Amino acid sequence: HDRVDAGVALVGSGNVIENNSIEDCLFGIDIAQSNENVVRGNRIHSKARNTALRGDAIRLWYSFRNQILENQISDTRDVVVWYSADNVISRNRVERGRYALHTMYANKNIVEDNDFLENMTGIFLMYSDGVEIRRNRILGAQGAAGVGVGFKESSSIVLEDNDVVYCATGILLDVSPYEPDTVIRFERNRFAYNGVAVKIIGAFGNNTFHDNTFEGNLADLELSGRTE
Repeated sequence: HDRVDAGVALVGSGNVIENNSIEDCLFGIDIAQSNENVVRGNRIHSKARNTALRGDAIRLWYSFRNQILENQISDTRDVVVWYSADNVISRNRVERGRYALHTMYANKNIVEDNDFLENMTGIFLMYSDGVEIRRNRILGAQGAAGVGVGFKESSSIVLEDNDVVYCATGILLDVSPYEPDTVIRFERNRFAYNGVAVKIIGAFGNNTFHDNTFEGNLADLELSGRTE
């Protein structure tokens, strides 16, 4: 783990990593300080270990304007986007991992048309602003910490036309939005058969919901902490 042993380790810009099968590798594809690459159509599967001891399927670190497209990922740990902006994560299928997508200090990324199935957490944004999340299917994030889409001190986010189904918590907002005078906007999403559809912790009040569908959740809304 400390060496980030990977099937493909990329340091460079303008490359294409396409249609590879990466099996029994700790990390799948590691992209470090690399820009404008395309990672498309790869099959990635980690080692047969407990989830936390697997490597990440795809890892972006200080990397910008990359395209992560149409990859089939199963039984890995996370897909990670850290300190990386202006990337597109689209039409991927990620299943049976820990975080289907985990961002940290990663601004203005686009996440659209993905299938995130039976992961511990679908999408979790930490300290990430200006992200657009559209037309994703996030299903079966279960367990005590199961979250469909989570936010930690993130701002200026758009979520449109997503399906968040059968998760312990569909949406978790933890002090988000964080920056003053910013909004997290939810439009035309479907929240169905979750334990709690939307849980808000210490919110500042600038979350807007319009034309969403709430169906068969045990609770549609739960508020905790400061909510003024």
